[in-house]
Amino acid sequence: MYKNIIFDVYGTMVDVWTDEQDIQTWQAVASLMDFYGANLLPEQIKVMFFEGCQKQIVQGKKRYDYPEIDVVKVFYDILESQNLGCKTKATFLTHAFRVASTRKLQLFDNVLETLAKLKKAGKKLYILSNAQASFTQFELKKLGLPKYFNGIVLSSKYGVAKPSATFFDIILEKYHLEKSECIYVGNDLHSDILGANNAGIHSIWLNTGHLQNDSGHTPTYTIDDGDFAKICDVVL
Repeated sequence: MYKNIIFDVYGTMVDVWTDEQDIQTWQAVASLMDFYGANLLPEQIKVMFFEGCQKQIVQGKKRYDYPEIDVVKVFYDILESQNLGCKTKATFLTHAFRVASTRKLQLFDNVLETLAKLKKAGKKLYILSNAQASFTQFELKKLGLPKYFNGIVLSSKYGVAKPSATFFDIILEKYHLEKSECIYVGNDLHSDILGANNAGIHSIWLNTGHLQNDSGHTPTYTIDDGDFAKICDVVL
């Protein structure tokens, strides 16, 4: 049976809602940039940010089928355009951007109890998620998650994202995991289920109501009501 259970984060364990389009998000970022000495309007920063993200994606496609951006690098380049390039400042801007854009951040029901039960049963738990390490690591700690996991792999550190099989290979190689002993749990039929299929790993589709519109990708198991606790019914 499955010794290793690999989880997605957002939409699977964590119920999150962010608004990167709201101008108030960019006003908060602009205020911090003004403190650093940059003379840019919120609307200008917003445009520069999304252009910078697209530039990284285009560059990343030279290496990977599904490249991932690094938001810290995007903000670094914006600062550099103002002769203020500094990784520490770029990291602070990333944090300000995330805090200002976040409208909801909480665990789904039964997450901690289920993770504890799985650990007690001897399962090894891992995270493989399309996420920005610069703020996701803090959010995981805030929500009390890291202590349950044997390893965490976030896409921004590697420049590649789900559903690329390459991204799944990273966690398999890093923690010496056998595919036949792994199962992936995610809410997104495209990035999670297609990704697991691409990598040759069994999967559980946890239908939490997020990103469920790509029915062409078939999971090994389905939890149609999104009840996290029912993962135990599959793997124990």
